[in-house]
Amino acid sequence: MHFPSEMAPPSPLRRQATDALRRARKLPVGPDRNDLRQLALGLRWLEKKGLEAKVLDRSDILSELKLPAK
Repeated sequence: MHFPSEMAPPSPLRRQATDALRRARKLPVGPDRNDLRQLALGLRWLEKKGLEAKVLDRSDILSELKLPAK
């Protein structure tokens, strides 16, 4: 059995998602509430994917697009 003291602390993304969901629960049903819920889902998705984003600089993007550099 895992005790809370044995578990790793939640990541910043997980904490932000939790905060967004708590704020959404306080709002009435509507677009503002839905936006916060979608934000929380997106943050959890990013955490699950491990933030595996590839960062490219301008020259890499231009070479991939095969456009001449200005």
